[in-house]
Amino acid sequence: MTDTARRWAVLAVVSAAQFLAILDLWVVNIALPALGRDFAPAGLAQVSWILNGYTIVLAALLVPAGQLADSYGRRRAFLAGLAVFGAASLGCALAPDLPVLVACRVVQAVGAAVVLPTSLGLALAAFPARQRGAAVGTWAAVGAVAAGSGPVLGGLLVAGSWRWIFLVGVPLALAALVAGRAVLPRTEVVRAGRLDVRGVLLALGATGLTCTALTEAAAWPPALVAPLLAGGLGLAGAFAVHLRRHPDPVVPPRLFAVRAFRTGVLGVAAYYLGFATLLLGTTLLLTGPWHWSVLRAAAGIAPGPLVAGLVSPVAGRLLARTGRRGAILVGAPLFALAGVVPLVAGGTTYAVVVLPSMVLWGVANGFLQPALFATAGVVPPGDLAVGSAVLATARQLGSAVGVALLVAVLGARPAAFGYAWLVVVGTAVLTAATAIPVPDRAASRVRPSEGATR
Repeated sequence: MTDTARRWAVLAVVSAAQFLAILDLWVVNIALPALGRDFAPAGLAQVSWILNGYTIVLAALLVPAGQLADSYGRRRAFLAGLAVFGAASLGCALAPDLPVLVACRVVQAVGAAVVLPTSLGLALAAFPARQRGAAVGTWAAVGAVAAGSGPVLGGLLVAGSWRWIFLVGVPLALAALVAGRAVLPRTEVVRAGRLDVRGVLLALGATGLTCTALTEAAAWPPALVAPLLAGGLGLAGAFAVHLRRHPDPVVPPRLFAVRAFRTGVLGVAAYYLGFATLLLGTTLLLTGPWHWSVLRAAAGIAPGPLVAGLVSPVAGRLLARTGRRGAILVGAPLFALAGVVPLVAGGTTYAVVVLPSMVLWGVANGFLQPALFATAGVVPPGDLAVGSAVLATARQLGSAVGVALLVAVLGARPAAFGYAWLVVVGTAVLTAATAIPVPDRAASRVRPSEGATR
């Protein structure tokens, strides 16, 4: 196999694994009613932990998993994470009761937390700098299609049985595992150093408590949510202090010494806050005031991820030529327009209100996702997985905040969808602002860290 063919084979394998991990974030949403019926008398609050357990554990473990991968080898970690994910998927499909299903979903999230940062780290390491834009564009396109196709695929599979939404991942994970063993490089740059146990625990606590508070803000009383959120933010502060004092912390401060990386993390968090608001807001609009079925609503949203999948590879090639700033400054205004259209359009006509918004979001996403996640490429080679993990954590936290804000607003004012579209416009402005001060060639000033090969 030629070097070029091997690079694209690596990208295909890690993109397929990423597809599975992200798909499982979204595919369960549409299956919750069927799961509620099968596990009655359990209520929606209990059944929702099939989704929430995965989301919270994934967010909490991304950074520790990234450090482990950089310390012990991304190939080894990726294959192990994929094996855990596949085995847990089978456990979910065969689960006899709700507690077992939730436990298997937690294990699934552990595997996904290893797969996601290592997938981008392996993809970036496989390509020379001049081709990384196209590679990240393809990787981002797969993620966008996974997120958008989750409700559609879930609706089709749950028509037979909810168990199919988990069972379908088993042969795909097995195929990716076999292909990964064959094509992933055995020699790679890794970080030297010992595991920062205290930093790992602080990261777990801060992310886990914060995500739990945000995820359950609409369902739990404020007297319970507020202490959880305060505890998460307090641990986040302790984590920041720890990073400054520890000789080899779980997240190296040198990552944030690079302005392009700092602003990239902020851009990812801002964009995904708006992304989650737009996607959930549109779904609730279609299934609520418009009285569409869940499957029809999923089909109505589908043009967004389909367009994103088509645009992302092209945007990735442009990213390699024009730089990250240009791609963001093209995508962010389009994303703002995706919020403006339903804000100003009147009536309940899909072709006037929702379709243009989804198409605009799809094009915007095609530019923004590759540009934002290309930020991982500015970190030293030995930190690729942990840098990718920080970006993925920012994505999870931004999404959790977006969902929590939207649910809180609609809970108080059920017809106040205008607030959702204003949030989209505001986050688009914030995303654009993160690109303005960042030189496109910031990566050229990053000095690779010392590392060993493994």
